[in-house]
Amino acid sequence: MANKKLSLDRFTDELASVRRYNMGGDNYAERQRMKKLLAMAIKAELTDKQRFCLLEYYQNGKSMKVIAEDLSVHPSTVTRHIQAAVRSLKKVAIYA
Repeated sequence: MANKKLSLDRFTDELASVRRYNMGGDNYAERQRMKKLLAMAIKAELTDKQRFCLLEYYQNGKSMKVIAEDLSVHPSTVTRHIQAAVRSLKKVAIYA
């Protein structure tokens, strides 16, 4: 899974490309706005454990097993935290 790394640039580029397709143009300002909204959503919408698991997994490239060991929880718990975080961020992205 070499392509699992989450970056604000890649995530906002994907959102921006969908919006460009829907709106018919390139919009650098919109991409920057989405990047700010994503950073704010990560801080405001996620629980501490969701944020920790999401960033450790996507940004730092740790496996779910290693994250689980760091938190002293079962790997399935880490999976649930990441899935819940992604669902929350998708909801924010829809309304942004």
